Amino acid sequence: MAGRHRYTPNQLHQYFDRISLPTRHRTPDVSHLSPADKLAYLNLLQKHQLAKVPWENLTQHYSWHRTINVHPAHLFTKIVLSPGRGGYCMEANHFFHTVLLSLGFDVYMAGARIHRGEGMYGGWTHVVNLVTIDGTKYLLDGGFGPQGPSRPLAVSEGEVGRQVAPAEMRVVFEAIPQMLDRTQRVWIYQHRYEEKKEWVPMYCFTELEFIETDVVAMNFAPWLNPQTFFTHKVVAVRFTTDREFDECPGSPGEEALEGEIDGSLTLNQSVLKWRRRGRKVMEVQFSTDEERQAALEKYFGIVLAEEDRQAIKGTAAEVGGKGMGND
Repeated sequence: MAGRHRYTPNQLHQYFDRISLPTRHRTPDVSHLSPADKLAYLNLLQKHQLAKVPWENLTQHYSWHRTINVHPAHLFTKIVLSPGRGGYCMEANHFFHTVLLSLGFDVYMAGARIHRGEGMYGGWTHVVNLVTIDGTKYLLDGGFGPQGPSRPLAVSEGEVGRQVAPAEMRVVFEAIPQMLDRTQRVWIYQHRYEEKKEWVPMYCFTELEFIETDVVAMNFAPWLNPQTFFTHKVVAVRFTTDREFDECPGSPGEEALEGEIDGSLTLNQSVLKWRRRGRKVMEVQFSTDEERQAALEKYFGIVLAEEDRQAIKGTAAEVGGKGMGND
């Protein structure tokens, strides 16, 4: 534990403000809670985190430096002190890991391989959190997108959890196709949109702990690989609740967060979609980058500085600009 970063009590209260956690629910130290209360609190924190801290890659496109810093101190400044900001998986999950560790949860990070289709997996380019409560490990992931776990999922084969109704989620313990040693097993997180649909693998992970230096090493992968969509698309995802208004959801406050997760908002380059209870309820097309920036503020609460707004000019990711990929 030597040298592991932790947030101060004051920083944790700032984080509670950031995720709109009601004062009555704020517990800065979980060591005195029963296992049942710990799990309930973990569920509450995960819901607020998913709805308030988006999975996004804006730094790659809306900044002059385009550098991702995954140190916990920087992540606090970016996610807690910057309006509406989140991060991609290494940022969002490393940040949430530090929050949970600071609160006293028994938590560690584990590396994951993203499923690429046809049963094949990529390398170590994702990270998740594993929290142990009363002998049971739970998977938490705030950096994967709309098919990711919407609540803590027990790492136990055969147990099916509700993702965003009617969708379901589970983990299975088996080998993946690329493994030569078929006696080895990994946990595979799977998702399906409804009970009668087939299970689709999302990623696999092991119970081997990944430390902060692993996260730093993996952080380079998305930005150095020209084949990844991160380099040429702007993306942002947050979960929504059943108490958010259809007309203008904004970034939800305490009242909206009293509801249950019922869907997700996904911004994918020039399109914004909102799915609720398994069906699409809204789709918006952007013809200019100013329209996309306005949508980031309206639906995610993200306010970009003027310097950052200018940084996307002339790039492939700009909507309606003259960069590669634009007409």
